[in-house]
Amino acid sequence: MSEQKPGEGAFELKVDRNTSPAEAAKIALNQETKARRFYEECARIMVHPAARKMFEFLAAEERKHEELIQQELDTSFMQEM
Repeated sequence: MSEQKPGEGAFELKVDRNTSPAEAAKIALNQETKARRFYEECARIMVHPAARKMFEFLAAEERKHEELIQQELDTSFMQEM
């Protein structure tokens, strides 16, 4: 098993009982954005067509997650901001 570099494979989740729902959603949105960008970069550099297609698919899924979280922030949690 290879050693992980600092920050690799780790989520930067800093939520606890005092974290508001809006704050938690913003953290989740940030994680989805990072994942999408990672998949987009993988798709950009992949030579193998099937690998490129898989990463493009994963990036699109992350974009859907971003949109869902943003919708929740815009509608459900506006009163907290």
